[in-house]
Amino acid sequence: MNDRHARFNWMTDAPLDYGQVFVDIEAYRPEVNYRIGAMAAPMEVTFEVDYDAYRQKSGTNEVYLSHARDLEGEFGCQSVLMRGEGLMIGLAMLHGNADGLSTPEQRAIFADCLPHVLAGVRLQNAIDHQGTELLRGSLDMMRTAAMLVDGAGRVCAWTRPAEDVLSGGLLLIAGGQLQAAHGGFDAMLQRAVGAAIASQPVPFPDLWVPHASPPLLVEVNPLPLRPWSFGFAPAAIITFRSPLRSDMLDGAVLAQALGLTRAEGDVTAMVAMGQSRQAIAAARCTSVQTVTAQMRSIFQKCGVRREAELVAIALQIGQLSRNARET
Repeated sequence: MNDRHARFNWMTDAPLDYGQVFVDIEAYRPEVNYRIGAMAAPMEVTFEVDYDAYRQKSGTNEVYLSHARDLEGEFGCQSVLMRGEGLMIGLAMLHGNADGLSTPEQRAIFADCLPHVLAGVRLQNAIDHQGTELLRGSLDMMRTAAMLVDGAGRVCAWTRPAEDVLSGGLLLIAGGQLQAAHGGFDAMLQRAVGAAIASQPVPFPDLWVPHASPPLLVEVNPLPLRPWSFGFAPAAIITFRSPLRSDMLDGAVLAQALGLTRAEGDVTAMVAMGQSRQAIAAARCTSVQTVTAQMRSIFQKCGVRREAELVAIALQIGQLSRNARET
């Protein structure tokens, strides 16, 4: 849990939408949730006395109090198991009016359980970390510009091509999370990430970064989650895609791939760069008629009828060639 995302891996007797309701009323904020405000050091048990002391000092948020009562969870005890930058994992035993206040005996049993639960959390963290590295390595081998995001919305790994995306300054990692320099776009990005890590439909399947040159497309997709996840494992993948610039085309590569002469390969590259036949003829010190004849030959060899089809094929070959060189 952090100030942008909250996740419950398991909770007894709670409705399926509990996590979303928790986020909707901003119950992850201490000024709303007295349990968050009363949290102590890791492995230290806090209970009703601490809740009352915090509420006397800071007031009671009636929305959250009503929420807790509706769920029969107004009373009880809790403890922080693990805390880090942008992360808190805790365990709580909650009671309603029917059970009354927690007893010293109940709190003692709860405290005895904490080291065993923490050991399980740490073991799961180690296992999930190994899985994250394997996935990151696979994406690196495919030269995919991507980031892996855990259940708390934090970037837990990224590939080398993703570093180039960050170097542009329009996207950055702050507080462990991917953020955008453009405020409106950042709000959309955070909504997409929040939906993905909650395994909900992503509201913005295509996110084009404002002012990016060349254009940069951000795609956020959920990853399958295992039961009992503590949020360490990647919960979503963010990929970055940018169109191949036509000025990166190589005439020799196009000639080899399409079965063209080297001259025809160079002409194809120049066409894909958007140059007119007159400009191509001038650059190659030849006539427009010669370029036209070469284009007829290129069309025939490539099985196309229009320049747009030829350009699409050339750009695809250029992308494949670039990926092969970078691998």
